[in-house]
Amino acid sequence: MNTRLILPVFAALFLTLSGCGDGGNGDEGATEPAGEGSSSTMDAVKEKAQAAMDSASEAGSQAMGALSEAAGVAKDQAEMLSAQAGTEAQQLIDQVKTYLDKNNLGSAEDLMAKLSELKESLPESIREQIDALEVKLDQLQGQEQEQEQGQE
Repeated sequence: MNTRLILPVFAALFLTLSGCGDGGNGDEGATEPAGEGSSSTMDAVKEKAQAAMDSASEAGSQAMGALSEAAGVAKDQAEMLSAQAGTEAQQLIDQVKTYLDKNNLGSAEDLMAKLSELKESLPESIREQIDALEVKLDQLQGQEQEQEQGQE
């Protein structure tokens, strides 16, 4: 892509510099009015410059297209990863609920630690479920401690 842009620019630069000479007159002191020769050289330079600009414009358009496509792919991948994280979190939430129902507070607490790590990257609805489970786990742990103290 860069080669397509660089070559026309160098060609235009070369033609411009070659047209800026004194026309091979040397130090003869004679001046010729600008005739068809210099006009056709300027036209050629203008054409090359226009071709270089067109090529640069096309390269820019291609770059923007590639960038847009890459952004779309990245967005799709991010959505897919987010969905997978949500699914995994929901499975962990279901397991925590099962452990809480069976009064297996140690296992529930371990899974809640994992959920807490994922919490910030999850949708609000799942975060609310995690918050509710944290409250329930704290309540059950408090009840368990009260029972242990009552037995002593």
